[in-house]
Formats: sequence, C-alpha cells, structure tokens
Amino acid sequence: ALDIINPKADDGGSPQIFPSRDIPLFGRNYSYLYVNNNGLLSFASPISQFTPQALPASFGNPFLAIFWADVNNALAGDIYYRESTDPSLLSRATSDIRTYFHSLNFTARWVFVATWHRVAYYGSSTNKVNTFQAVLSTDGNQTFLLYNYGDIQWPSMNWDGFSRDGPLALVRRSLYS
Repeated sequence: ALDIINPKADDGGSPQIFPSRDIPLFGRNYSYLYVNNNGLLSFASPISQFTPQALPASFGNPFLAIFWADVNNALAGDIYYRESTDPSLLSRATSDIRTYFHSLNFTARWVFVATWHRVAYYGSSTNKVNTFQAVLSTDGNQTFLLYNYGDIQWPSMNWDGFSRDGPLALVRRSLYS
C-alpha cells in the first residue's frame, strides 16, 4: 500500500482515518484515528494544537505520544502513514513484540505505520530535523505500539508515552520501511 502524506502545516494533521479493522485500545475498540503533526496518534478527535502537559495527560481524548513536540512540517520534512496486512510487516511486528514479551502468544494481524520523516520544530531553521515512527499492531485482542527513533537532532518538550493505561510499548531504533 502507498503511504498517505499529511498536509504541510504547523499544528495540522490527517483527516479522520478509518482503518480496515477496529483497534482495541484503552479498554475500547476504536474504528478511527488521527495522525497529528505534533507527534501524536489520537482516537476520538484530532489534537492539532501543541499544548504541552505532563504525562499522563487527559483531554478526554485517548492518544499515544510518540514524540510530542511542536513539529512544523511546513518548514521541513514529511509525515506519512499507512495500514498494512503485508506478511513481511506482520512477521516483523510479531517478532519484535515476541522478542520482549516471550510469554505472550501474540501474532500481528494488522499494522498501522506512521512516520515523521526529517521534521523541523516550530520557529526553527531547517538544519535540525527529527525522524521517528509509530507502529501500531494488533491481533484483534491486544494492541502494541512500537516506538522507533531514527535521527533525533532536537529534543521534545514532553515525555514519550501514552495518555492513560494503555498498550505495552517497545522502543527500537530501526524504522520500518
């Protein structure tokens, strides 16, 4: 599948995304999500403004913070996403998760990959850029989020994590292609 690219905007994001299957998360099943330019995936509505808060934070909107910062892809970089049931991606996600959680009988059936590629921050010049990625994976019952960090040249003002009791998270440095 081809990646879909977010519009270039300070404090922007994707339109509402309806994946081919529900995402079990935070004790609910979500039938849609948003890829927010500021380093978040959200599940009830977009979070387009950068409003820093300590985590865990609650806006009444469940979200996952991959690298919550004041990203401005209008200055540099691209933000893109895709869902996939490609066997090689499912196998890689399954292997990555089983590497760290041996006792779980998890087999990925679906993945959603969102990538912030060489993005700048608000007010910056374009000489410092970050690349990071979220790989959301589910078997229909459990959901995992893989955090992948490529080249990080500027810091986030917040922590990476999630908004409420949520999925187990893994941090890796190898991006999915």
